[in-house]
Amino acid sequence: MTRIPSAVLFACTANAVRSPLAAALFRDAHGTRAYVESVGLRAGEPDPFVGVVLGECGIGGVDAHQPKTFDDLQDDNFEVIVALSREAFERAQEITRTMHCEVVFWPTDDPAEVEGNRETRLDAYRRVRDDLRARILREWPLADTVAAEPGIPAEVGDALVADRKTRGVKVRRRGRDMWSRMRIGLRKMRR
Repeated sequence: MTRIPSAVLFACTANAVRSPLAAALFRDAHGTRAYVESVGLRAGEPDPFVGVVLGECGIGGVDAHQPKTFDDLQDDNFEVIVALSREAFERAQEITRTMHCEVVFWPTDDPAEVEGNRETRLDAYRRVRDDLRARILREWPLADTVAAEPGIPAEVGDALVADRKTRGVKVRRRGRDMWSRMRIGLRKMRR
């Protein structure tokens, strides 16, 4: 995807770690350009490690997050639902029977299941945070960046943008990558 959707729903199993993390990262990257919400199949307990790893990036406001379920949603006009667990993907697929939206599945490990000391657990949360941030920026790039293309390092893409801007050339973002086109094709075949 190159265009930022107007409304995005991130969904996981307990709405305690992965979906609130993804929603906060999306808000940080794209601000108020889209309505963002997060839900789970069940409402878990807020996880303090989420606030810690987001705080390391300068993102706040997650401490007030109260986990909620699909049934608690007050607005159901989402353009995209991003499922971060298999169970959430299946529930989101059910929703599309009554609501027209795109459902994508980003399999994401649950860092809350990692055992060990505090630093080991925080490392797991950081990995999930960094993976989600990279995926969000790859799917919905920032306005002044070129979408990452296979074989082109990010530094080269940034240099191309800077070079084009100085010469007055309008930056053209690449369309859908090969995997997005395949996923869309498979979705159309299922219908």
